Amino acid sequence: MSLQSRVLILYLCIAVLVLILIGGVLPATLHKQNLDTVSADSISQLRHIDFALTTFIDEAKHDVAELALNEDVRTREDAGFTQFLNASEETFRYSYSDRELAIIAVLKGYQVSHPYVSSVYMGRENGAFVRSFPRRPTAYDPRERPWYILAKEHPGEVSVTEPYKAVTTDDVNIGIVSPLQHPDGTVYGVVGVDITLVNLTSYITSVGRVGGREMILTDGKGTILAAQDPALLYHPVSDVLGDKTPAFLSSQDGVLVLDGSYLMYYTSPELGWKIGTFVPFTAIEEEINASIQRILLFVLLALVLLSVITILALRYTVIRPLTALTEVSRRIAETGDPEQEIEVTGTGEIATLSRSFRAMVEKIHSEKTGRERALLQLEAYRDHLEEIVAERTRELAQAKEAAESADRLKSAFLATMSHELRTPLNSIIGFSGVLGQELAGPLNDEQKKQLGMISDSAEHLLALINDVLDISKIEAGQLKVEAGAVEARPLLEKAVRTVKPLAEGKNLALDLEIDPGAGTVIADSRRFEQVLLNLLSNAIKFTDKGSVRVRCTAEGAMVRISVTDTGRGIQKEYLERLFRPFTQIETGLSRKYEGTGLGLSISERLVALMGGEITVESEPGRGSTFSFTLPRKRSAS
Repeated sequence: MSLQSRVLILYLCIAVLVLILIGGVLPATLHKQNLDTVSADSISQLRHIDFALTTFIDEAKHDVAELALNEDVRTREDAGFTQFLNASEETFRYSYSDRELAIIAVLKGYQVSHPYVSSVYMGRENGAFVRSFPRRPTAYDPRERPWYILAKEHPGEVSVTEPYKAVTTDDVNIGIVSPLQHPDGTVYGVVGVDITLVNLTSYITSVGRVGGREMILTDGKGTILAAQDPALLYHPVSDVLGDKTPAFLSSQDGVLVLDGSYLMYYTSPELGWKIGTFVPFTAIEEEINASIQRILLFVLLALVLLSVITILALRYTVIRPLTALTEVSRRIAETGDPEQEIEVTGTGEIATLSRSFRAMVEKIHSEKTGRERALLQLEAYRDHLEEIVAERTRELAQAKEAAESADRLKSAFLATMSHELRTPLNSIIGFSGVLGQELAGPLNDEQKKQLGMISDSAEHLLALINDVLDISKIEAGQLKVEAGAVEARPLLEKAVRTVKPLAEGKNLALDLEIDPGAGTVIADSRRFEQVLLNLLSNAIKFTDKGSVRVRCTAEGAMVRISVTDTGRGIQKEYLERLFRPFTQIETGLSRKYEGTGLGLSISERLVALMGGEITVESEPGRGSTFSFTLPRKRSAS
């Protein structure tokens, strides 16, 4: 079995073990977390319902206050108004005066225009009672009713009564009443409206349930005012909650564990009523199971990705170098020719083995060369011309070897500098971030400012190093792109999200327009993003006001991505050398913008490697448009 297969089996075993451990431990951990989340969401929605209900009551109070200001309703001539003080169903007959009919018309109009109102009425100090629609003629004295007494005790206010049973029906009402007063403040009557609990339940249902679950509404004493089950209306909430009732009534909000469900409730700060919603245990379990499935899926994907990366890393750092060494040793053994190219790859012991093997072959080769040189010296006496040719050949070989050595030294230097510079820079960025978050202790404003400058400078230096390394790899022909079919839209949206804070920091509008026909492009997604981010960063950096717009359009076999800004523009004489390495429009000590001048050069070469080209159009003072194209399909070659 190969080394690669053994590593793959090991990772599969680890993945199965991790998934089993997560599946066994995670449910208990997620239960409280999901319950807290559902509770917070439910109580937040209950607050919204309370706001709607409070607004509904406030609007009703406002309407009653306006009704109490109506000239017909406020008339003081009420001697002939209908009374039910000693009414009898057998003998009572309605007889309205014109003034009373005018008041009844006003009350009817109010009730018709307010669908949640079940009755509109007015009581007077003489015992008269006027109603929007006729009532059953039974003995009735409005002055003894709770609504009349409440309004009379609160002159100049609109009041909401406690729930009370209607006299002529089985309805339970909530009254909103306002006193009618003489200029001296004396109350001579009360006008009010009734909202039955049936209408109140309909209103709450119209506002909306919390997650489609059953709801309940009680007053401050625990009387059920609204519920999906009409049989519970005006019953004590203890019929539903049992021994949980004291906790429900004494706290502002919270969660109660009932038989088979949770009750999540909230107390209205203005009305004093309590609004609750019942959440079945199964709903929480469904949330937990969904969370576990998502987590297991992400873990599985992460493990698969880790396995693939590890296998690829082993392949290129261990398996491939060993295979190359094996092949070289086989050819030397079969041909006896030590002049074989031995590439030093990998790190650690593999690199040491490669260097040792190469040194051994070079020594054999050196000894062979020595023998050949001695033979040539003997032959030089016979043929001087051949000696000169051989000498020149050796000089060329040495020059070639020196050039190759210099190139290897350059690559080694760049690799070493990449590691030696990136590692401390990443540490500086990381530690400055930790200090900036005040994890090691509080900082004053000046210290925060200095840490920000350190972090920004380190980020800038790291970007410069990356640009230099990229251009070096490109010039050496070592930079490879992995072009494949990728969706253009996600990459464009991601790049725009990345630079959006930069645009917002300069108050620039950032727009993205994507042609629906653009679809996929053939590109290396990482290099695609690198080019796009480079163009976007330049556009924002050189634009002080206005906007930056990104457009993606399909043009035959190509897709064109354009970045247009309203910046200062570029003069024509600078356009020809814009894509040269280390070239900037501004130079010297007066430079306003930072950078190495490598971004556009790198972008041009990356686009070329992916099969496209990059162009620029610019007008000084009016902005620039940088565009690059990418193929929509792979070329036939």
